[in-house]
Amino acid sequence: MREHAALLEDLRLIRGVTGERVPESDVDRAWAKALQELKPRGSRRIPLVALAAAAVAIALIGGRSVLSRSPQLREVSTAAAQRAVVRLRDGTQVTLAPKSRVRYAADYGKAHRDVYLDGEAYFQVARNERLPFRVHTVATLTEDLGTAFVIRAYADQIATEVVVAEGRVALWRARPDTIAVEAQPALVLGARDLGQLGASGAATLRRGVDVDRQLAWTRGVLAFDGTTLREAVRTLGRWYDVEIRLDDADRALGGRRFTATFTNEPIDLVLQRIALTLGLSVERADGSVFLLRNGR
Repeated sequence: MREHAALLEDLRLIRGVTGERVPESDVDRAWAKALQELKPRGSRRIPLVALAAAAVAIALIGGRSVLSRSPQLREVSTAAAQRAVVRLRDGTQVTLAPKSRVRYAADYGKAHRDVYLDGEAYFQVARNERLPFRVHTVATLTEDLGTAFVIRAYADQIATEVVVAEGRVALWRARPDTIAVEAQPALVLGARDLGQLGASGAATLRRGVDVDRQLAWTRGVLAFDGTTLREAVRTLGRWYDVEIRLDDADRALGGRRFTATFTNEPIDLVLQRIALTLGLSVERADGSVFLLRNGR
């Protein structure tokens, strides 16, 4: 019962499950209600954004996210076709993209502000000159004092990508199998900068990027800007919870680029628009499996 009460405190503001602190005698009843509220809802459309505010709160966006508690780290994760907004104790807000995970210590904000990311997230960081905010991924460390930026670090990427909306951040390469980083940051990014850092330490920098397009996904909009088809189908697979395959017979197919914006369209329509743009055909195999190949 105590374990349920503790976790319920973190879930208290999810979708208005409870309005006040739950009395000890009502814990099991409220816990059952919370679990009922968190049941997934099937959808093939991009979920709409809904925000919540709390000391430590999560807003669910179109599905089920999972908050788990351990003695070391708390964790919030999203499934395919689902996003979540997390507000940390210091006021920092984290918007998670589909199939992403953020972890943080139970004492976050007291002596440190470190979080650990797998996937993609938009961080709107509360300023604190005494405690820098740090985001750890498998291969990188990003640090700032108070700003807004996106980090994209899925396991299938060859490089971590950071886009800064406001302020400045420093990007380090993490040393394998340690918590240490290089002595000097690989990149220092300002507003409208996009930096990429590979595991080998190779870094690239683009200035003057369209931040609004880079943040479009936080509003439920998918914006592709000169994106390769290979990268786009990975993103679409995460957002719509489908499998999209490219014709193995054409190795150059994945490298073809296109520009398009999608707002809550069904995946069938999205793929038809891409196929029309690139002169491709779309075949539906088994249920949620699609194949893109050359020729209509």
